[in-house]
Amino acid sequence: MEVILTNTEELRAILNDCLAKAKPACKADNPTKSEDERPISQPEAIEFLGKSRQTLVAWRKKGVIKAYRLGGRVYYKKSELLNSLL
Repeated sequence: MEVILTNTEELRAILNDCLAKAKPACKADNPTKSEDERPISQPEAIEFLGKSRQTLVAWRKKGVIKAYRLGGRVYYKKSELLNSLL
């Protein structure tokens, strides 16, 4: 084993370099949901679309947008909201 003496800045640069190289490999092994696939709450969807709660409820009932229920709460996926607007 080799011992290398270095200062804090060099050590930080070495660690950042190692993490940058390891990050793509970790993502390939453990894919995560993109931001657009993460469920968002109804208030978040209202803010995201700039529409009222009544509009979201009407669109949901008409089948314009898809909603998911969990524990009495309503969630949406950003990607599906964007696709429904096209």
